[in-house]
Amino acid sequence: MQIYRQSTKALDILLNRDERLVYSLCREEISDIVLAQRTQLPLDVLNKTLSALLEHGLIEKVASSQDPPSRSSDPQPIVPTPTKLDTTKAQLFAVLETELGERAKKFLPEIESKQNLGELEEWSRKLVLKLRLTLSQKAANMLEARLQSLFT
Repeated sequence: MQIYRQSTKALDILLNRDERLVYSLCREEISDIVLAQRTQLPLDVLNKTLSALLEHGLIEKVASSQDPPSRSSDPQPIVPTPTKLDTTKAQLFAVLETELGERAKKFLPEIESKQNLGELEEWSRKLVLKLRLTLSQKAANMLEARLQSLFT
């Protein structure tokens, strides 16, 4: 098991969809196992994506299962398995980030505040209308098309 997080290097290159998704999930320390669950990417694709991000210096490896065990007698915290809600939130943010770029970040607190799938779906559908009227017709159409697969 490997644990990754974003490095302090500025994002100065164009990333593909998978790279953007993984990069955004690495805002906080996250294991490769949790990344695989949240992104639902095949392992070979995830490993290739992580390698590319490491090579560009955009993420860094924080810990590895090959690291010597800690001498602390404290038990290791149990990392909860991501729920369907967590996975859907990550996928929704990835879609927004793909279409809106940096502007998607302003929606992240609202996405994270949703407590269940119904609430998230309702907010997402309202966001489609808001995007259509204010920011981007293209982003609204893309989000509307993806909502069907996200919430079924």
